[in-house]
Amino acid sequence: MDFSKKIMNWYKKNHRKFPWRETKNPYYILVSEFILQQTRISQKTIKYYLNFIKKFPNLKKLAQAKEKDVLKKWEGLGYYSRAKYLHSFAKKLKNDKKFFPKKYKELIKYKGIGPYTGAAIASICFHEIIPAIDGNAFRVFSRYFGIFNNITSTITKNRFRITVSKIMDFKHPGIFNQAIMDLGSILCTPKSPKCLLCPVQDSCFSIKNGTVYKLPVKKIKRFIKHRFFYYLFICDHNKNICLNKRSNRDIWKSLYDFPLIESKQNLSIPEIIDRTWEKFRVRVYKNVIYKVEQKLTHQILSIRFFNCEILQDLNKNIFFDNFCFIPKNQIREYPFPRPIILFLKHEKMI
Repeated sequence: MDFSKKIMNWYKKNHRKFPWRETKNPYYILVSEFILQQTRISQKTIKYYLNFIKKFPNLKKLAQAKEKDVLKKWEGLGYYSRAKYLHSFAKKLKNDKKFFPKKYKELIKYKGIGPYTGAAIASICFHEIIPAIDGNAFRVFSRYFGIFNNITSTITKNRFRITVSKIMDFKHPGIFNQAIMDLGSILCTPKSPKCLLCPVQDSCFSIKNGTVYKLPVKKIKRFIKHRFFYYLFICDHNKNICLNKRSNRDIWKSLYDFPLIESKQNLSIPEIIDRTWEKFRVRVYKNVIYKVEQKLTHQILSIRFFNCEILQDLNKNIFFDNFCFIPKNQIREYPFPRPIILFLKHEKMI
């Protein structure tokens, strides 16, 4: 029995059951793939998927939605560019009056749909014979074939695609790709792999040569940046809360937060007071009302929140021209990054 048959027979008996596997609707598969990019499958992600589909049951509904509402439904998942790319995809299809792309080469033309996502959708929904190579697949195939090349390099990725294309099941490419995903998640795990239960253990290079724990080879250069955020919780005389819509090119773009003092170094309280007055003409109360640390892929954010008081007529305060003031009872309608959500929960506003 060849590799693909063994893998697929194992998959039929041992596959994981997820709601997006109960359909061939390409929109549903697309939503699941976007949610699962850079996110592990859990009850939390399944709940997000179901809630998103309920709110936006098809491409038309998603295309008609406001960005704020899409981001609100994504709130808490992180990597918000995924939601924006998904929304953009729906709007572009609607504006161009196009049907859902069926070919891999057409799918990857859209932002947010990379080689893996494009291959997964094309193979699962439209039976295109193309391997979907994600982290699980790299691990399975590097161990099985004994590939010691750096899996982050483009040359190695292309080698994997060519190699896997020759052994995948041509009749059921989508099932084959999902079988590899599950094999990597259930048996061929990064730590403590269950090699004795593997359906292809007899022909695995790493089992024969004792290299299971040496593969895959992944060389990543990471430069961690430390940033310090000092958020200012400001209310006007009518108790409306001051919000800022982020426009910076970062992962929180288009989300809402509070007026902010940002620094590359940790600031003292007197420095925060001076900078706040200079930038916003508001008075900072010295006590930190909440603090949290947020670890992102390439940076660490040290975040502190301060209560502030407006000392002059808002109509004369040009520093708030780019901000909005909303009633407290509307706070749940806006999408926020995780640190702001934690603060609002701490203050019992949501």
